[in-house]
Amino acid sequence: MKQYVIVGGGVAATRAAEQIRELHREDPVTLIAEERRPFYMRPLLADFVAGRIEGDKLWRTFETVAESKRISVMAGQPVVAIDRPGQSVELANGEKVSYDALLVATGVKPRLPKIPGVELDGVTAFSTLADAVKVSAWASDAKTAVVIGRGLQGVELTRALRLRGLAVTMLVPDESPWFPALFTVKGELIEQKLKQHGVDVIALDTAAELVAQRNRVAGVKTREGRELEADIVGFALDQRACTEFLAGSGISLAEGVVTDARLQTTDPNVYAAGDVAQIEHDGKRRPIGYGWLRAVSHGDAAGRNLAGEAAEVEVGGESEAQALYGASLLARWE
Repeated sequence: MKQYVIVGGGVAATRAAEQIRELHREDPVTLIAEERRPFYMRPLLADFVAGRIEGDKLWRTFETVAESKRISVMAGQPVVAIDRPGQSVELANGEKVSYDALLVATGVKPRLPKIPGVELDGVTAFSTLADAVKVSAWASDAKTAVVIGRGLQGVELTRALRLRGLAVTMLVPDESPWFPALFTVKGELIEQKLKQHGVDVIALDTAAELVAQRNRVAGVKTREGRELEADIVGFALDQRACTEFLAGSGISLAEGVVTDARLQTTDPNVYAAGDVAQIEHDGKRRPIGYGWLRAVSHGDAAGRNLAGEAAEVEVGGESEAQALYGASLLARWE
């Protein structure tokens, strides 16, 4: 009997767990999630903040599936270390969970910049349900917001706050509020849509300092000398793979966890999937990717490979779809 352990609570983790259970009916499968209430639909967080959907619409059905398929779930349990010789992971409470095959599906987390005022109330990243709940509550009595960042999270947070009626300024450190040149979506279209819906987009600038009023954020001073009012400040800048518990383990790490096209790491008993996985293929190490569709395909392939099958993920030609104010957008990278 083989013990499967999956670290993560997103769609890559849950799809892998379901794949393993389909292929191995009796072997123990344990999923360890850092968040107390995992298994929600991250792509819907902006619509939750905007008031377009109720909170109960965010949840996936995995908890019911896990119970019916005898998948053990340990929620609210951060993993802090790995013991490769002993084949176990250590939780923050000191408990150790043994594995024969391990999947790392911990995703990425945004990092707040190290600038004055970043610790103030009203300042947040926008990645988790906890972030969305905070922003939704703050928006009830806020009038102005500044979003600093780029890409999907920044655009989605901006859209959500505009739909709540706030005056929103988006500060973009690059030329475009969308993705870097790696992607084929034209940033001009994104900027045009944002401006049509009342967003003030300021390119080539970023926050240098946050202004406080009674321990709460009240404004943003920018690198280029602007002073902007802000009852809410959201950051969507630097995202880094959640690989801290693998530090010093000997498993190859770069921007994420380095894997081959089968999502196997440099340890044959350890795989990685989703946003945290950085695939090395044909001698080239690819940038870490992002997105729900990618995580689904990774989870399916990783689950099959952990269970002894041979499945490769698509390398190159990946894409992610998104809609913004009625416009269908497609990001594609080679």
